[in-house]
Amino acid sequence: MDPEVKKILDDHESRIKKLENNLLIEKKNKIKEATKGYKGLAGGIRFIIKSGFLNNPRSLNEIINELKREGYHYSKSGVASTLSETFVKSQKILNRIKEGKIWKYVLRK
Repeated sequence: MDPEVKKILDDHESRIKKLENNLLIEKKNKIKEATKGYKGLAGGIRFIIKSGFLNNPRSLNEIINELKREGYHYSKSGVASTLSETFVKSQKILNRIKEGKIWKYVLRK
């Protein structure tokens, strides 16, 4: 192989490794940010995520009941919008899956 081509390939490989490392670091930082506090509705959802409640698919009603059991009392529409906007779309911590006619939320792996 031509030494110049080999040098270019090695350079590209090292740049790719740096980019992959940066992506892993960003993902770890995002998870740390998400678990900082448990205040408010988003905090309550973070709490049940950390406790492992959303390791299996759960319906909106199951999530609301678990939040109430932990002392977080919020409206159904508030919980639904916080789940979909913050945890599914923005932070990408949860996935939303349709099972039959019911949407369920589960931890993204």
